[in-house]
Amino acid sequence: MNLTEVKKSLERQFARELMQGSKRNIVFWYDEEGVFADSIDTLSLDNVKIIKLYGNNMFAMKLYIEETDRKSNLLVYSPLPRPANRENWLTDTIKYSQTFSTDETSLILLNYKIDNALRSVVTKYKLFFRSNERSKRFEGYALAPYSEPKIDLGVLSALCKLPAPNLDNVVRILLTEMASGETTIYDSIAKFGNLDAFWSLVNKFYGYKFTEQSLERLAILLLCSHFSHSINGNMPKEWDVYVSDNPNCYVFVDNFMKNSELVEDYNNLANFVANKLALSERTAKWTIDQITDCDTFEEFDTSIINRITANITQNAGEYGHYRKIINSRKNRRYYSQFEKEYDVLLYACEYLELALTYKDLQGANTLSLFDNYVKSYYKLDSSYRHFLFAYDRLDDNSDYTLLFDMIENSYTNWYLNDLSMKWCALWDDESTWQLPGITSQQGFYEKYARRFVTDNERLVVIISDALRYESAVELNNILNREQKGASELDVMLGVIPSYTALGMASLLPHKQLDITDKADFEIQGISTEGTENRTKILRLAKQEAIAIQYDDVMALKKPQLSETLSGMKLIYIYHNTIDARGDNAPTENEVFEATDKAFKELSGLVRKLRNDISAINIVITADHGYIYRQTPLAERDKTPKENMAGIKSKRRFILAQENIEKQGTQNFSMEYLTKNSNGMYAILPRATNCFKVQGAGSRYVHGGAALQEVAIPVIRFKSDKNLSRSMSAKKVSLRLTDLSRKITSVITHFTFFQNEPVDEKHLPLRITAYFADEAGNRISNENIIIAESTSGKPEERTYKEKFTLKDMAYDKGASYYLILKDEDELVNSEMERIPFVIDLIFGGSIRF
Repeated sequence: MNLTEVKKSLERQFARELMQGSKRNIVFWYDEEGVFADSIDTLSLDNVKIIKLYGNNMFAMKLYIEETDRKSNLLVYSPLPRPANRENWLTDTIKYSQTFSTDETSLILLNYKIDNALRSVVTKYKLFFRSNERSKRFEGYALAPYSEPKIDLGVLSALCKLPAPNLDNVVRILLTEMASGETTIYDSIAKFGNLDAFWSLVNKFYGYKFTEQSLERLAILLLCSHFSHSINGNMPKEWDVYVSDNPNCYVFVDNFMKNSELVEDYNNLANFVANKLALSERTAKWTIDQITDCDTFEEFDTSIINRITANITQNAGEYGHYRKIINSRKNRRYYSQFEKEYDVLLYACEYLELALTYKDLQGANTLSLFDNYVKSYYKLDSSYRHFLFAYDRLDDNSDYTLLFDMIENSYTNWYLNDLSMKWCALWDDESTWQLPGITSQQGFYEKYARRFVTDNERLVVIISDALRYESAVELNNILNREQKGASELDVMLGVIPSYTALGMASLLPHKQLDITDKADFEIQGISTEGTENRTKILRLAKQEAIAIQYDDVMALKKPQLSETLSGMKLIYIYHNTIDARGDNAPTENEVFEATDKAFKELSGLVRKLRNDISAINIVITADHGYIYRQTPLAERDKTPKENMAGIKSKRRFILAQENIEKQGTQNFSMEYLTKNSNGMYAILPRATNCFKVQGAGSRYVHGGAALQEVAIPVIRFKSDKNLSRSMSAKKVSLRLTDLSRKITSVITHFTFFQNEPVDEKHLPLRITAYFADEAGNRISNENIIIAESTSGKPEERTYKEKFTLKDMAYDKGASYYLILKDEDELVNSEMERIPFVIDLIFGGSIRF
């Protein structure tokens, strides 16, 4: 160390505030080896007198300091070792003065203004402070006033290159490194820090009691302690030694596992510990209910999934219970990783539960069975669609083959078959194709469009090819949630045969629909096929009318669309996503994926119409529905069509100019549709059978009279640009019901209430809840609350959550906050900050 550095250090020391009661600074410098004896005379310090002390002038020096000069700042330099107190006349003077030393530890103490009482602590870290980079990081932590734990933590944090001192983050980094088979940072602590100091902190803050300094044991201790909080049963006895009663273990793991930026780090550590515990062998010994709340390791999710799958396929029932378990996993750490598998099980349980509920498929006549379908039975089609959509999204569905076979067999051989057979049988006693009180599809214009035309109001009709009733229920809910307006769902009885040409024709305005001898359809001599012809037919009812394709609408920018539709009062838009995929043999198995796409497209189209042309009245309907089963038709499901030559024939119908009676078919005169039927009859295979025809494609079919084909949805959407924000769809609200704002225990429970049920105008809410101090540092675990209950019963919209606080010193005069955040919001995610006082009766003794 040169004299320049000495001067800087002395200047810093003399610049310190005076000790209480002192009027000047006196610094004693014992230069034991006399290194600076020859250069001390060249040292100059502002406003400081330098006096020299030798072995023979101690008394004289004492007299000078205490009598001769009682005002000046003094540097007392001695080129000799400091004498023992008994032999030193200046011992009393030194006690109320300061000392300076050019040894490494002393300079560190001086540079960082650390009290000399911590000399032994600083001495451990001389190698650490020799690096400017490490020293600057340590200094940046602003740890004063210093204590031994603060210095230990500061050194550890700096070696881990943390932006702020934090023991949890030090431990996380070391465990992450260990799980990856690396030791670089741990070795640097051994070299530049102090491992005993690290393990002392670990013992104090996490309850690590093992004599062996082992990161593996620490990892097992932390994760086992976290796991012990959620297991609803006994832990293996040999694991008890790895369970700490210190709540910091639980908080550490919970915050680690829920940090979205550390997903892979936690996965690696959890897998490492799971292997050490041989957890996959142990999970089978717990019941599903015992591990329902466990999410420390992904083995719990795989076990729950495998167990529910096995139980369902073994007809164990309890579908409602399994659905509750699956829904409870949505706020667990690994749910997103296994979401596809959980969806498969959720919709399988939903379908099977519905199958039990409606096992009799009651309906005494055609009207009551139709009503029961549109009120209840359609849900089986919907859950089957969701099940298959989820099943097809699996990366590997080999583990779900038995489950698929079970659902497919039930849907195809029971539900589709029995419902259609009953429906067909009821029509045997009817003379014509109509239902009292139910609008027929050919009456669509009169019921839903004529009023707007008469009143000269603009109406947009969207016809989505093959939009089934069950899918329209979902779309209706989507529109109510996503769009600024109100949407209602009606149903019509579709025409038969239920195919595109007739369905599209029946939706056009007409007084008379004519059937030609070639089984084509005309209105006032104009063919109903093609967009151009449909525009002509629309203009027979309203001159300001147009038919246009969905793709053409979406391709136009706002000015172009406004120009194209300017002045138009009756607009028919034709959308074809579902049927385009389903009615094509190579892609028919993608029909449910296409349905999901159609929802997005139709919602987007409604938004575009609202925004670009200020459309207010929008009606969405379909030309026909369809039947879909994943397994192709068997030979027994095909009805022979020998000697049934028709003018037009498809898999599910034949149009002929004679009433052909044949076993396995059902015939209807087309006079139900029009007086000018040209003697046509619709010959349909009974139930869900198809005629034997050449060509591929036998999963997706339509043209017959099955309820899935002829229950035609009508969605009436009314937009209102002036609709107040409070009336548009918004998320449900959540409130804390507990009145007390004082916490007296490290572990505490709070109850939250979902104020509104989820419905068409109230969306689910996902909340992250945790405690933090005034600086924003998390001091508890994090709970995820998914408020998505649709129940009208208040007790079913209540959520009880457990919060575990860190075991640390809390200031009763400070404010701590329960933070509620909506993580889906990019801006203003913090919904509420509720102040609390923390006054722990037990715990809270750990401090730095």
